[in-house]
Amino acid sequence: MTDPQVAVLMLGIFILVILLGFPICFTLMAMGVAFGYYAYYDAERMQTLFDNQIFDLLVNQTYSVMANDVLTAVPLFLFMGYIVERANIVDRLFHTLYVATRHMPGSMAIAALATCAMFATATGIIGAVVTLMGLLAFPSMLRARYDTSFAAGVICAGGCLGILIPPSIMLIVYSATSNVSVVKLYAGAIFPGFLLAGLYIVYVIGRAMLNPKLAPKPRPEDIPDVTTGQVLVMMATSFFPLAFLILSVLGAILLGLATPSEAASMGALGGMVLAISYRLGGIRNGSITPEWEGEKARPYDGWLYAIGVGGVATIIIAAIYVIVHNQLEKNFGIKLPEEPGFLMSPGVGLGLTGLLALATMYGGRSVPVLRWIMPKTETLRRVYVFGGTGGVVGLVFGGVYMLMFGVLGLNESFAEHELNPLGFDIGFFLGLAAYLCWRVNDNERLRESIYLTVRTSAMVCWLFVGSWTFSSVFSYLGGEQLIKEFVLSLDLSTVMFLILAQFIIFLLGWPLEWSEIIIIFVPIFLPMLPHFGVDPLFFGILVALNLQTSFLTPPMAMAAYYLKGVAPPHVQLMQIFKGVLPFLSMIFLSMVLLYVFPEIALWLPAAIYGR
Repeated sequence: MTDPQVAVLMLGIFILVILLGFPICFTLMAMGVAFGYYAYYDAERMQTLFDNQIFDLLVNQTYSVMANDVLTAVPLFLFMGYIVERANIVDRLFHTLYVATRHMPGSMAIAALATCAMFATATGIIGAVVTLMGLLAFPSMLRARYDTSFAAGVICAGGCLGILIPPSIMLIVYSATSNVSVVKLYAGAIFPGFLLAGLYIVYVIGRAMLNPKLAPKPRPEDIPDVTTGQVLVMMATSFFPLAFLILSVLGAILLGLATPSEAASMGALGGMVLAISYRLGGIRNGSITPEWEGEKARPYDGWLYAIGVGGVATIIIAAIYVIVHNQLEKNFGIKLPEEPGFLMSPGVGLGLTGLLALATMYGGRSVPVLRWIMPKTETLRRVYVFGGTGGVVGLVFGGVYMLMFGVLGLNESFAEHELNPLGFDIGFFLGLAAYLCWRVNDNERLRESIYLTVRTSAMVCWLFVGSWTFSSVFSYLGGEQLIKEFVLSLDLSTVMFLILAQFIIFLLGWPLEWSEIIIIFVPIFLPMLPHFGVDPLFFGILVALNLQTSFLTPPMAMAAYYLKGVAPPHVQLMQIFKGVLPFLSMIFLSMVLLYVFPEIALWLPAAIYGR
C-alpha cells in the first residue's frame, strides 16, 4: 500500500470513528500519532520505542497553539458571552424590543429575532442562545397564539446568527486556520450578517401580513400602556448598553484601535461591568435579594458606610470634571490647567473623600451629590459598607507600597520603577471599586462563566492540536496532494468548485460541529483556492453562511434539539423541523446573493484596509 493510499485510509477511518461517537479532538491526536508513527518510522535511526519524530511534532503543535496570538481572543470573547448570558439581560432586552415593535406585524417574532441576533453576537454560543430564548421567548410567543412551527423557526434561526455576525468566534478560528486577517474577516462579515438577519425579518413580516394566524396581533390587554418617553428609557437601560458594548468591541477592532485580543479583553471587562450594573439595579429596586441581605451590622459599619459614600461621590465628581474639562477644551477652546490637575495631586482625592465622609456622618443629605447617591434601604447601605471596607484595605496596601518604595528605597532595586506619589489614592479607590463590585456581583454565576469558558476554550485548543497533527501527517503521506489532484482532474469551473466545496461542508454539518469542520476539513480546500481564483476571505464568509445550515438542517439540526429540550411537552420535533425549513431557504438565498454580488463581503475590507 502506497503512502497516499494510507492517507486516504487514515481519513476514512477517522470519519467512521467520529460517526461512532468518539471524542473528536482525542481521536484526531490518537490517529495522528498512530499513522504518524508509521509515516516517520526510520528503523536505522531509532534507538528506543519513542525515538520517533511524531512525538516532536505533537509537542511542537501543542506549543504553536499555546503561542498563537489570534486564539488568545477566543476565551476572552467566550467569557464576555457567558457573563452576559448569566446577567439576566436577555429577558429585559426581549421585553423592551417587543414593546418598541408592538405595532408591527409579527412584533413578538421580530423582537425575538433581534434579541437572538444581539445575544448570539455577544455570546457566539449557539446552544446557549437557543436554549435561553427557548425558555424566555418561545413560551411567550405560544401564549400570544403564535403558530408553533413559525415560533420555533424564529428561535432556531435567530440563535444561529452568532456564527456569522462579528465578533464571531468562528471567524477567529477560521483566521487561525487560513492565515486570513481576523480584522478583515470581521469587516467582510458585517454586511452578509445584516443581509441574512434582514432576510429573516422581511420573511417574518411578510408571512405575518399574508397569514395573520401565524403571528396574531397582540390583544389590547397584552400591550403595555407605555409612552414614547418610557420606551426610550427602556431602550436606554436594556438595548443600548449591550449594543454599545458590542459596537465598541467591533469598532475598536475594525478601526485599528486595538487588536482582537485587546478588544476582547475590554469586552470581557465591559461584560462584567454590565452584569454588575444590572445586578446593582435589581438590588436597588428590590427585584434581586442578595445573599448578604440581613447581615448583622458591626459597630464600625457607620464609618465604613460614610467612607464608601464619600469615595463613590468623589469618583462621580472626578468623572464629571473630566467630561466638562474635555468638552470645554474641545467645543469652546477653554483650556484648564493640566497640572497638577483636579484629583491628580497626591492626597486630593483622599482629602475630598474624607470631607464627604464627614458630611455623610453629620447630616450629609444637605449636600446635593450625597443626597442623590445616599441609599434608601438597608440593603443598599450594605453596598456602601463594602465599598468603604475595600477602600480601607486598599489604603493599607497603598501604605505598604509607599513604605516599600518610598521609605525602604526598594525602587533602587527596580531600575525601571519609580515611586508613584499617588500610591495611597490608587490603593484606596481601586480597593473600593474592586470589593464593592465583588460583593455586588453574583459570584456563583461568575464561577460558572469561568468554568464554561475554560471548558470550551480547552476543547477548541485541543481540536487545533489534534487537527494540526492529523493534517501534518495526512499531508506528509501525500493525502492532501492526492485530493487536490483529484479535484483538479475534474476540470471544474470556479462556480462548480464552490458548489462542490459548499455542498461537502453542508453535508459535514449534519454529524459535526462548526469547530470541527473549520479546523479539520476546511484546510483541505484552502490550497485549491489560488488555482480557482477564489479569495480566502470570500470563501470564509461563504463557509460562515453555510455553517448556519449545520444547526438547522434535519435530521441532525442541533438547534432544533436544543429547543426541543426546553420546549413545552406538546411541542413535537417535527413541528420544529417544519419551522426551520423556510429559514434555510433564506440562508441559501443569501449565499447566492453573496456569490452574484461578492462586493457584499469584499467592499468594506477594501474601503477600510485597501484590500
